[in-house]
Amino acid sequence: MAGSCEALGADMRFKQKEKGRKLKTWLITLLCLMVIVPVAWVCFIKFEGEKPVIELSPLPAVVPAKFDITGKVHDARSGLKKFQIALCRDGKETVLLDKVYDGPPGWLKKGRVIDDVFKIPVSSAKNQFLDGKATLRFIVRDYSWRDWWNGNKTVIEKEIVFDTKAPQLTILSSQHNVSQGGSGLVIYRLSEPCVKSGVMVGNDFFPGYVGHFSDKNIYLAFFAVPIGHTNEKRFYATAVDAAGNSTKSSFYYHLKKKTFRKDVLKLSDSFLNTKLLEFQDIPGFPSEKPVVDQFMFINSEVRKKNNQIILGNGKKTDPQIYWEGAFGRMPNAAPRAGFADYRDYEHNGAIISHAVHMGIDLASTQHVEIPAANNGKIVFADYVGIYGNLVCIDHGYGLMSIYGHLNQITVKPGDMVAKNDVIGYSGTTGMAGGDHLHFGMFIDHIFVNPIEWWDASWIANNITGKIKEVQTSFNK
Repeated sequence: MAGSCEALGADMRFKQKEKGRKLKTWLITLLCLMVIVPVAWVCFIKFEGEKPVIELSPLPAVVPAKFDITGKVHDARSGLKKFQIALCRDGKETVLLDKVYDGPPGWLKKGRVIDDVFKIPVSSAKNQFLDGKATLRFIVRDYSWRDWWNGNKTVIEKEIVFDTKAPQLTILSSQHNVSQGGSGLVIYRLSEPCVKSGVMVGNDFFPGYVGHFSDKNIYLAFFAVPIGHTNEKRFYATAVDAAGNSTKSSFYYHLKKKTFRKDVLKLSDSFLNTKLLEFQDIPGFPSEKPVVDQFMFINSEVRKKNNQIILGNGKKTDPQIYWEGAFGRMPNAAPRAGFADYRDYEHNGAIISHAVHMGIDLASTQHVEIPAANNGKIVFADYVGIYGNLVCIDHGYGLMSIYGHLNQITVKPGDMVAKNDVIGYSGTTGMAGGDHLHFGMFIDHIFVNPIEWWDASWIANNITGKIKEVQTSFNK
């Protein structure tokens, strides 16, 4: 009996000790969790490894004497700590920006600044940066405890080239005698390759092209003189290099004024009722209005859009001369309207609309063969509103010819044609009152007088003679 009591007591004491040990283990575990979890959470937050972001606005590889460095820095996890921009060259570092951001308001919080936009002006004169290569270095850090409490770091380096000198532009051609509505040619040399160069006629720019001469620094630029151009709007050549440095160079020219014919075209109801049917499907066509309003819409809005379509082909030009010699004209044809004729349109005794005829109308017999005026490439062959079926030929360096009101087109874009090759047949498509050819020419985006290009003497004096002179004197 006594042994049983002792055994029972021992068992009870064992259970009490075991219970005490479990309680102690649980308390220790709870204490550890109370310490480890917050510490782990703090470490997870404060030792985060996400690097800050630098968003740099596009910067050209070649920069001018003055430019801006713009962009944004961002860090959502810890906040921005430091941001530095420096320019490095020949072992020397020039700090352009050194910025420190306010720290966290509490040791468990992120920095006060998450996003920052920067715009840093750079002046080569002020900072004494010489032309040549350099490296822009961007370094940003955040308020993470990584890297021994220095924070996560992002570094971006961008190679640039300082170019503070404007290109030199030398005019090589001479004696530029031009007329209102006429064409011209300037030949010039550049001291360096440029992203843009050409001739300004008032506010109109005509690009120059390289490749015709063996000297790759010599450029050739055909230009047009608008029919209303006056001497108040000057001519000059211009060039812009990759850094944005620009230069201008004037050249001698003499502008001859021209007097253009005025004409009155009488519109009959029969003509309007017949022709307006061809335009019914044009967007915006006022079909519910009287025929006079319909004609006015076509002669103004539609004409403007049609000219934009035609002149837009000037950008499709090839950088070479396809044409040779004087341009041909439709054989055995009589002129019916001239270039730059100012037209008043009369209906029932009243002037209802106006337009300027930017081509020459030539008439022969019905559906006669239409020859290409000179060698070139077909860049457009389609229907164009008031011009009807139309073909546009690129003769190179922005010089184009057009053939309108065709009954049939026999060529397609991309075809190469020689002078006198048949490209279609005359007709009455578009706003044509009878079977004829509307022949026009333009340079880049301005219509010019075709009569000049029909004249072999004019071409020799104003175009090919200049090219030969430069080839002999400067292209060595």
